[in-house]
Amino acid sequence: MSRKFNNKYLVIILVLLGALFVFIKFYKSPRTEKTLRTDIVQIDTSKVSKIVINPSSEPGSEVIFRRETGNEWTVNNGKVDAKTGKNSLKNLLSQLIEIKPIRLESRSKESWKDYNLTDSAATRILAYEDDEEILNIYIGKFTYQQTNDPYSGGRGGVKGTSYVRLAGEDEIYAVDGFLSFAFNQPFSSWRDQTFLNIRKSDVTKLTFMYPGDSSFVVSLQNNKWMLGNQLADSAKVAGYISSISSKTFSKFDDEFEPVGNPPFWLTIEGNNMETVTVNAYQKEDGKFAMNSLQNPDVWFNSERNGLFKDIYKGMSSFK
Repeated sequence: MSRKFNNKYLVIILVLLGALFVFIKFYKSPRTEKTLRTDIVQIDTSKVSKIVINPSSEPGSEVIFRRETGNEWTVNNGKVDAKTGKNSLKNLLSQLIEIKPIRLESRSKESWKDYNLTDSAATRILAYEDDEEILNIYIGKFTYQQTNDPYSGGRGGVKGTSYVRLAGEDEIYAVDGFLSFAFNQPFSSWRDQTFLNIRKSDVTKLTFMYPGDSSFVVSLQNNKWMLGNQLADSAKVAGYISSISSKTFSKFDDEFEPVGNPPFWLTIEGNNMETVTVNAYQKEDGKFAMNSLQNPDVWFNSERNGLFKDIYKGMSSFK
């Protein structure tokens, strides 16, 4: 009787141990034993021919990048084709391949909403080789925490963690960085925003042409800056040239079509450089459409106190 009693309890214990094993193997282990991906993004950036971003900041919008020749890319929003900003695609591709998981955050599809990883809340990125889709990833929310050491990898003493998932998979991964800042950008942020890019030491002549009789010339003569036939303030001239030598602007005017000669224009001449012309038209709303021959196919939209004021100065600015 005692032996049967002991055997009965031994069987029960074995059954319980078996049940515990099954629980750990099939329910617990997926959270703790599943191999963590070492690479979420596995693409050869040299073969990527197209990238599509659906930024969460502009629901329903689409930003499409296409490789033209070599490393030359264009960007399109369904209406406008434009050149991409310098190094913008290089930086984008670098950010993509640097997405590395630091932990598996969740395996539940029900958690997508908590991490802004639903189709409507996330920023989605797709990459293609020719017509073949090679990446479909969702970028969700990020969290941050203060770090004791600002040089330990955080941004100014702040370390960020972003959450991502791959299309067709339930898993949510935590990754380092503020990915939303990198990818959740409007169309204008990816465009070439160059307005002027000149070497200030090369400039020798500025010609300001305005309506009426208010036009004037600032020129370098015998190592002295002259305002017409008068001596100009060299520090003011140097300061102006420095302020416009590397000028970018992000407000585009894709609807503007110039008619007739521009009422405002500036020519910049110098050594070892092509003459650069800047044109401006005043529009009916009082704003200005502006264009530089260094980015000839693009018009920018400026308030009077914006880019327009930075470029077009009066004689008093150089006296």
